[in-house]
Amino acid sequence: MKKYFYLDGSDNLGPYTLEELKERNITRETKVWFQELGEWKPAGSLCELDELFKVIPPPINNYESSSIKIRNQSTGQKLPKNWLVESILVTLFCCLPFGIAGIVNAAKVESLYIAGDIDGAINASKAAEKWTTIGFWIGLVVGVIYLIVILASAAGGL
Repeated sequence: MKKYFYLDGSDNLGPYTLEELKERNITRETKVWFQELGEWKPAGSLCELDELFKVIPPPINNYESSSIKIRNQSTGQKLPKNWLVESILVTLFCCLPFGIAGIVNAAKVESLYIAGDIDGAINASKAAEKWTTIGFWIGLVVGVIYLIVILASAAGGL
């Protein structure tokens, strides 16, 4: 098994196996040497030491929990409300066209946010809120008018 030495500025330390060298947190610029190597070389110049410098990327999404409490890492901006549940309810119970417009915009919020388009996510959230609210109020007004017509017809038929 190959044994490595490295310079920490003034002293040469070692010998270490590759696994032990991983624990030493050396940099690409740290000078290393082993028996088959003629002279001290930067660790980053040796292909066999590449695995010491592999960086594990952070997770793509930075979800805190399944309730989608997301914050943008660069700005700290919180994920805007998407209005999806409300849009679906408006679609099912009263106003199909406005509810669908709300659902379409609500579906865009999270993907725009994750893609880094914070302004686009905010605009999609506002549009989803607008269409959902319009659908709700129109549905409520139509429902009240319908109730009045039914009550008037029942009263007139007596």
